[in-house]
Amino acid sequence: MDDSQEIQKVFFKKLIDGDFGLAKTYWFYGVLVGLIGQIIMLGVEMSESIALVIITILAALTYNVCQMIGTWNAANRYTGSKIWTVLAKITVALGVIAITFTIIILTNL
Repeated sequence: MDDSQEIQKVFFKKLIDGDFGLAKTYWFYGVLVGLIGQIIMLGVEMSESIALVIITILAALTYNVCQMIGTWNAANRYTGSKIWTVLAKITVALGVIAITFTIIILTNL
């Protein structure tokens, strides 16, 4: 395993474990990176390469699952106001529902 693979492994482990904290995991890795990912997805969807679209969707799905698990775990560790923990977990639950419906729709095409 080279250095870049090791860095990725460490990053995703820290993300999943919620080590970045609730605010950073939710707002930076969830909202901001998610927004950038959506912009990239729009560009990819405009291409004529079905393989590229599928690879991008799978990469986005994998990242989103890691980020949602990380948000849930960061919420479990959060020591501030309980409302932020509850709201973060509601958002994750809604995200899981959205991903589930997306998978159902994509597999029925």
